[in-house]
Amino acid sequence: MKRFIAVLFMLWQLSGFAGTVYFVPGWYSAWKDHSRTGEKIRNIFPGDTVHIRKWDSDRLWSKAKRNAEHCAIELFQEIKNRDPQNVTVIGHSLGGRITLKCAAYLAQEKIKIRRVILLGTAGEISPDDIKNCQQISILPVINIFCVDDNMLKLFLFKEKTYPLGLAGLPEPVNHFQQYRMHIPQETVKFCKIPIIHHRTAEPFRETFSHLSPKYVDRLQEVLNGNARECYYNIAALELIAADGAVKSDFIPGFSCKDEFDSWRFYTRRFRRRSRIVSPTGRIFHYRSEIKAKENFARIKEALAGL
Repeated sequence: MKRFIAVLFMLWQLSGFAGTVYFVPGWYSAWKDHSRTGEKIRNIFPGDTVHIRKWDSDRLWSKAKRNAEHCAIELFQEIKNRDPQNVTVIGHSLGGRITLKCAAYLAQEKIKIRRVILLGTAGEISPDDIKNCQQISILPVINIFCVDDNMLKLFLFKEKTYPLGLAGLPEPVNHFQQYRMHIPQETVKFCKIPIIHHRTAEPFRETFSHLSPKYVDRLQEVLNGNARECYYNIAALELIAADGAVKSDFIPGFSCKDEFDSWRFYTRRFRRRSRIVSPTGRIFHYRSEIKAKENFARIKEALAGL
């Protein structure tokens, strides 16, 4: 079925129905150079007109979220005034949040577009948002998530909810495809954000795992049919880790390298307590080493095959 959809997509591209692709970048998009990402997207959608839809996100997270609401309205109006059924919208990070909001406006007007694509979306997992995307997208919605994305761990810390781009949907739903992006362990590379309010706790660098070209590379693999769907219930796994824990901390910070399936177990260290560390930065402390090992074994068993 996935191969059939990939072939259908290629035939659409070759059939002369040239369309429009909107790429909506995330936080600090107005100060970043997206030429590399734009080139990759043009290679994926030959013949389509690609628009890099930059927006003024401001430097503060709270203001960036408000500005995202305005950008979603503007994007909706632009799509409405075009040929919507030949429009593809790709949202990355906070741009994914804009895409979800734009999908809500399109669904209200019963307007369909060619496809909705979400890359590392900094938006909560909402059934209404998923339903809106399913309703407006002619081709199946694509969601690419990354459990190792440190910027989205910060979103989890700030918003107290799992973002779609970090955890993804826990199980399959109709007309919605989901794929995981893996990050190599040896990755040690940062992209600095040029301007920052030092008096706030806002991040000053963006980790390699969150950069849009990496997500677009994964999108190319997906559209070529070289990827399998993946569903990863990280919330349920963290509940397993919490079972019997006497204390938990949440340290989303930025590690020196991005982790790959980074569930870790430490025993008889750190004040002689066993610990389980989850990929999101949650740390679960145990007095009982036996209970900690039991929980860790359950988690590793659940991870097998992902």
